[in-house]
Amino acid sequence: MLTLTDRADLGVFYDADAHRYGAQGYADTVTRERFAHFYADCPSIGFEDAGQAIGGILFDGEEAHIAVLPSHYGRWALLLKPALQWLFTLRQDITVAVERDNARCLRFLDRHGWQRVGERDGDVLYRLVPQGGTRKTAYPFRRTARGSAPAPSAGASPCTPTQ
Repeated sequence: MLTLTDRADLGVFYDADAHRYGAQGYADTVTRERFAHFYADCPSIGFEDAGQAIGGILFDGEEAHIAVLPSHYGRWALLLKPALQWLFTLRQDITVAVERDNARCLRFLDRHGWQRVGERDGDVLYRLVPQGGTRKTAYPFRRTARGSAPAPSAGASPCTPTQ
């Protein structure tokens, strides 16, 4: 069963990123310890399947970073609605950078009507906003007892944007 957790497992997040960027020498440049230290205070939400961490979303104050283990590509999508609900409690205008070669994600974002706002270092930049896109059901979603997203942490973080 897919569920959200109140924090992303940074080790699993690192593993998912290392798999995605492995051919580019990712692990040679970014160590697990540096990654964990850099993102330790950033708001995050985790994805689990049957109690096992599979990925999550990190928010660095400017951009959302999404990573999922390859074994769950395409399967974690049921968590997207409550994850976006959580994300939009942090900020109403989110930038997401997607690698140009990630055709599946690019098609998904385009199909749902999110706006392409530019490019940077081989990535396509998207602007995500609540009720963005052409979905039948608007974001943010009403909270339900079963499908509610965890509340963001109340403590200040250097990754949390000032508004």
